[in-house]
Amino acid sequence: MNNMSTITSLLAQSSESSGISIPQIFAGLSIENVWEFIVRFSWIQAIFALAFGVIYLIYGWRVFKPLVVINFAILGVFSGKYIGSLLGSPLWGAIMGCLILSAVSWPFMKYAVSVLGALAGAVIGLAISRSIGLPDSFLAFGVLIGVITGGLLAFSSFKVSIMLFTSLQGSAFMVIGSMALLHDYPSLSPFLTQAVTAKAFLLPLLLICPTVMGMFLQYYLLRHEEDWAMPE
Repeated sequence: MNNMSTITSLLAQSSESSGISIPQIFAGLSIENVWEFIVRFSWIQAIFALAFGVIYLIYGWRVFKPLVVINFAILGVFSGKYIGSLLGSPLWGAIMGCLILSAVSWPFMKYAVSVLGALAGAVIGLAISRSIGLPDSFLAFGVLIGVITGGLLAFSSFKVSIMLFTSLQGSAFMVIGSMALLHDYPSLSPFLTQAVTAKAFLLPLLLICPTVMGMFLQYYLLRHEEDWAMPE
């Protein structure tokens, strides 16, 4: 009990010293901010997002290895940029982070898939927490439950983990692309904005439903593919 209280106090002190708290981090991921990010997409970007979404949903399980490397390269850019900013060089930090994580992800593919499965679970946990209206201070619990669930799925079946993160990313691309295109219509723009901001469950529901359908579709295609295999 004393150890737990010590860890909690250390986390609180570190967040206070950095000036950023966990509720503030999740406040930046509010439905309103996500919607503002979506509506900034141009129609060309929206079409590309839709195309990538379809590829992820249908064929993500066949090209998962390059997708894993790309995902880790992006994670390396953001994490390296943050570490580099602490050391005085965000650009070199982003470059080194991208190179290191992308290089490490290929020989340790199974572990990389597990990490992406856990992150996909975190996103789903956050989406569900947002949809039921949890305050920002409690969103970390939903994310933690999602990470644990996604990690357990990865350890139980790597194929399920692959289908989870590719279907989730495909669903995200499709939601961004379709909603951005619909928002370009002047007659639909006010209605969509009001519906998304007034009903907190709408965007999370639009994200989770195609994810589930994509997993079922990939599972069906995978059963009929004899040459494809992911070591368990």
